[in-house]
Amino acid sequence: MNPCVIPKLSEDHDGDERKLSMHKRFVQQAKTDESEILFIGDSIVEQLQFSNLWIEKISALHCVNFGIGGDRVENVLWRIQNGELDFNVKLKAVVLFVGTNNTDCTPHEIFEGILEIIKEIKHRLGSVFIILPTLLPRGQYPNTYRERNDHVNTFLIDKFSNEANADEVTDNVYVVEIHHNIVQNDQTISHHIMHDYLHLTNSAYTKIFGPVYDKLCELLHK
Repeated sequence: MNPCVIPKLSEDHDGDERKLSMHKRFVQQAKTDESEILFIGDSIVEQLQFSNLWIEKISALHCVNFGIGGDRVENVLWRIQNGELDFNVKLKAVVLFVGTNNTDCTPHEIFEGILEIIKEIKHRLGSVFIILPTLLPRGQYPNTYRERNDHVNTFLIDKFSNEANADEVTDNVYVVEIHHNIVQNDQTISHHIMHDYLHLTNSAYTKIFGPVYDKLCELLHK
């Protein structure tokens, strides 16, 4: 059985239950918040809210950030099945970014898990716009995790950007390819882009997630 499609609470590796506490806070926030756009996913989403891009541009779109560091596909699936989509107002868009932490799963398992999340979002929110930024490369030097993320991206692009594969799942889902121009010609990633070779620097958020902001603006003004 594919572990990515089995909803699961985030592992409490540190024993302080902070991830569960964050989930409970998000559930309460959803009930009272008047935001129209939800960003949900892992630490790359979580840290986006501290970037200049978020503060100066994204936040003006009435966005809320439900990113949790270390979350995997199955963790986000569990969270949205347990209250994090129960907003008091109708959401206009969901930006979903997750998968890089599923290091023990195959690319197709991760892809299937993301599809399951999309189906759940559609089931609970109806005709909301869903934006899927592609997974980012990781590690200073070439490695199997980079390859895995790249394969996941290939699946996502083929599914959601190829009209031949259009169906009820792909409707109103938009892949934004943000994984380009990160790896340099020598196949390394600079610490000026990813300070720890996984998470983006402040300036890199503007460059890499800028197209996500642009896509949101385009969809919201349709």
